[in-house]
Amino acid sequence: MANKRKTREQKQLADLRHTFRHILVSQVPPAEKLQTQSKAGISLSYRPNSQTTIATYPYLKKDLSKTAILTLIILASQIILFTLFKNHVLTIPGIGY
Repeated sequence: MANKRKTREQKQLADLRHTFRHILVSQVPPAEKLQTQSKAGISLSYRPNSQTTIATYPYLKKDLSKTAILTLIILASQIILFTLFKNHVLTIPGIGY
């Protein structure tokens, strides 16, 4: 069986993995690293600031608004259909309700 060829995206990701370097870490001397780590402490809250999240992902606000609008349209149509069936404006033959 022939081997699967890597896609261009897989090759680019592999290249990034091999060439990735922390710029800030390499510039700070080791003694300062230890001091800043001991001063920083451990943060127990995982939830990032919501403004930072929206600024980091600019498409997030647009996607969330589209999802909310679509959900509201679906709910509204369900309520409208329910009232039409309940008041017998629309009927489905063979189903009694």
